[in-house]
Amino acid sequence: MIIVITASGTLRRHGLERRGGRGKYIDMRNACAWAAALLSTFGLPWSGVPFSHYAGARSWTWFLFAFVSLVILRGDGRLGCGFRRCFALLNPAAIMTAIYAFMYSNGVPGDIPGIEAVAAVNTLEGLMGGRLRLAWVFFLVSATASFLPVYSPNERAPALLSFSYSSFLAIAFLPPARMLFTGLSPEIAIQADAAASFVCAFLIHTFIMGSLSGLAASHWRYSHAAVNAALTAAGMFFLFAVGT
Repeated sequence: MIIVITASGTLRRHGLERRGGRGKYIDMRNACAWAAALLSTFGLPWSGVPFSHYAGARSWTWFLFAFVSLVILRGDGRLGCGFRRCFALLNPAAIMTAIYAFMYSNGVPGDIPGIEAVAAVNTLEGLMGGRLRLAWVFFLVSATASFLPVYSPNERAPALLSFSYSSFLAIAFLPPARMLFTGLSPEIAIQADAAASFVCAFLIHTFIMGSLSGLAASHWRYSHAAVNAALTAAGMFFLFAVGT
């Protein structure tokens, strides 16, 4: 928990308190959004099994708490906030629905819904796989672009949610570290995968979400949503073309 909060930059942000007639007070809405974002990180399978497993839950809890966090966040006051957030929910949902449909129709083992199985599908064709690798690239770009316009990097709750979302992208759509190195023992491979996913999540959160979110929000147009949807559709095309 301490590592996640520190890496997300939450301690350097503000936004869980608001000013009232008698000074500052806790903004319960953003505080709940921050708590939901933190709980979502417990559903991330860093080492193949999420922390929520020890509470009897699976990685599907990430979807639940990330959804709750994004929904209850206060608006950012910028144009089209409602539509941008709605698209940030629906576009990743469409991506994951397509992946789970592919898994179900092809008999890929793993929980539906779940993040571990998606990461496993990511390794089926190896690093140089053709259509499946292309599908994952399109999905990664589309899922990243759909979150950029809704991220407010100066507030605590969006910062923690951004790190959680970046971690999900790193685990689900980037190849695991064990594919780059041969001869690793299972114990070392698990640790290497967890460390690499965490580092990649930090890089996505810091250099992509943190650097491009303001630009994406200020220049956002409905045409951007159309391009984003086209990327998702392209990923679906290559995904379902794998078995043909």
